[in-house]
Amino acid sequence: MKLTDNFTINEMTYSVTALANKIDNRPSVEVIANLKSLCENVLQPLRNHLGCAIIVTSGYRCPQLNRKIGGKPNSQHLKGQAADLVVPQKKLKEVFDYIKNNLPYDQLLYEFNKKDKWIHVSYCSNKSNRRQAIDNYAAESFS
Repeated sequence: MKLTDNFTINEMTYSVTALANKIDNRPSVEVIANLKSLCENVLQPLRNHLGCAIIVTSGYRCPQLNRKIGGKPNSQHLKGQAADLVVPQKKLKEVFDYIKNNLPYDQLLYEFNKKDKWIHVSYCSNKSNRRQAIDNYAAESFS
């Protein structure tokens, strides 16, 4: 199912961890609506601007998957309001700055751990977005 021109429900719910552990990561209708809103308001406009693929490394996480990877209990991934992404063809800090200065978001994190860097971005369609941006956020987990 397409959420926007360049984003599908499959890529927004895909998880190697879920597959390896036989975790059913199918979203509810409410979560699908949130994923669609995130894609329409943030990810697709970003893709249109960049003109290249965005790789979503973590989108929706059901509670079991979120626990398995050590996600925070209040993670917006649980509601389908957040995505972690990388853009191999672009400098990640420039992508972060573009989102920060040009797109709506609730939370924007330039995250890293010992081996990777990625952007976490969330969007809420049912309340005001906080526009909280942190450009050097040490992550505890990653899936």
